[in-house]
Amino acid sequence: MINGYNGRVLFVDLSSASIREERLDEGIYRDFIGGQGLGVRILYEHMKPGADPMGPDNIFGFVTGLLTGSGIHGARFTVVGKSPISGGWGDSNCGGSFAKELKAAGYDGVFFSGISSKPVYLYLNEGKAELKKATHLWGKETVDTDAMIKDELGDPKVKIACIGPVGEAKLTSAAIMHEGSAAARSGLGAVMGSKRLKALAARGNQKLQIADAKRYSELRKTYLASVKVSKNPWVPFFKNWGTPAFFEGYLLAGDTPIKNWTLFGEEGFPNWSNLHGDSITKYQTKKHACTGCPLACKGRLTIEKGRFAVSESAKVEYETLGMFGSNLLIDNVEAVIKANDICNRYGIDTIAVGSAIGFAMECYERGLITNKDTDGIELVWGNADAMLTMVEKIVKREGFGKVLAEGSKRAAERIGRGSEKFAVHVGGQDLPAHDPRASVGHGWGYIVDPTPGRHTSTTFKDSQEEALEWYEGLEFGLSSELNLPKVDKLDADANAQAFATCSDADRLWTSAGLCWFALYPEGLPLVEAIEAITGWDFTLAEGLKTGRRIQTLRQAFNIRERVKTNEWRLPQRVAAAPAAGPLQGRKVDFEAMKRIAYAALGWDSETGKPLESTIEELGLKELVG
Repeated sequence: MINGYNGRVLFVDLSSASIREERLDEGIYRDFIGGQGLGVRILYEHMKPGADPMGPDNIFGFVTGLLTGSGIHGARFTVVGKSPISGGWGDSNCGGSFAKELKAAGYDGVFFSGISSKPVYLYLNEGKAELKKATHLWGKETVDTDAMIKDELGDPKVKIACIGPVGEAKLTSAAIMHEGSAAARSGLGAVMGSKRLKALAARGNQKLQIADAKRYSELRKTYLASVKVSKNPWVPFFKNWGTPAFFEGYLLAGDTPIKNWTLFGEEGFPNWSNLHGDSITKYQTKKHACTGCPLACKGRLTIEKGRFAVSESAKVEYETLGMFGSNLLIDNVEAVIKANDICNRYGIDTIAVGSAIGFAMECYERGLITNKDTDGIELVWGNADAMLTMVEKIVKREGFGKVLAEGSKRAAERIGRGSEKFAVHVGGQDLPAHDPRASVGHGWGYIVDPTPGRHTSTTFKDSQEEALEWYEGLEFGLSSELNLPKVDKLDADANAQAFATCSDADRLWTSAGLCWFALYPEGLPLVEAIEAITGWDFTLAEGLKTGRRIQTLRQAFNIRERVKTNEWRLPQRVAAAPAAGPLQGRKVDFEAMKRIAYAALGWDSETGKPLESTIEELGLKELVG
């Protein structure tokens, strides 16, 4: 066993129902850490170029991080595969307790190829793997699937990641669900459905081997103690409200979409307080945390009766509040909670659904579609009943719901008549609830990261000054090593290094299995933790280089698949200077930023192709060629 890892991954050929185990060299772990990094390393080597995302040659995997199961709340897992949305690299990330159990079952990752002749699920238990029939589970909602597998296995503690009916239908908006959390981006729920893989269930007691257990225990205790005394104001926000705490500040700053990204701030959505944190927590019956997390930002909600009744439903996240709330001019929090519950049960991306309905409401307002198109539903702004009815039609693929079921881009292609101007996406992926003109760091990432239109795959630090403050809090020591100056957040040239550095660090901690929110309390000594767990002589410089290696290989995957990432552009609606609101007059040259960001990452500034010198420097020459 390698310190911090099981040292082995599983390959499952669903076409032949065969399973094989492969042991990995420690050098691969050091170069790619785990999670997203290990995933792209394995897929780049094993997947045939040109594979159909929905075909047997696409390899789809679940991967854990280095810190997963270590006692620090590295509780996230990453799913990887070729994206049916972009046609290139795809990954998505999810919290909960599944990652810990997968690693405790004896594997650092599981990779699926082929297509099963009948629905199946994979059961992992104490280093053993078994494909089980899932015909009786096909068509079941995610909550029911979870309960049925636990009952079938006679083990209420088994952890499950599964798809619902939307994934089974192979819709690109499909999400992979675990305990109310979702890996919902890049269309990988559709890939899972295309393989007729209903679920992955994991159970185990494998303990990690830690190189310096005493040192690591001290680091962990110090970090957990820091949560209790942290002066970061976001720590109590997370504890009390979770991500809904963001809603007020983001909306008032012009960051949250209103009326399909046409209005801004309090003037555009005066009843914003109906969707604030306290409006959510009054329905909360219990708090819920990912494995070992002291923040416990999640929760369970219950609405006892009426049109919007739900029971023990996962707490709504900020993105869902934005996309189903202000984006549709809906201020009824119970309706948003209900919409979220339906989406979770059927396994679908709430961002894509909220975006598609906002697009449809604008088309309806402008007369591009009528009641004849919408099955008689009056898709007017603020109509909560209409929104819920359409959500139900989308998840069941009924009537006009079929048109909207895969997001705004595909809906615009079907409706036509100039409607593409109202579809807010990059590379086919609907934008999350962050306006790139307000959150410039996100704007960079929407068009530069190898997975387009993602807020969780990009820095949210808008400038070198913000990056400096962030990394000082992490005790990364970047202030002394990089000497980042304070500059204007809209100065692309001056901020290029901050963008690249944030990108590198994002890849490092995501691959380690860390949640962003775990980084808010001061004092997480990530580099020291990696050293203590692995026994490597690991430095910040090596960590950032590792992040750059991961990011560059993700981009190299796109280039190999002939994805023209340089053509990813922000829609004019979120790129032009707003005429009113908190962002009035703000003009950001995102195309210039993209070229500058490419160069800062060591990629060709026009094409986005990683330079030969970058490939060589990162030790990727043998793999990439």
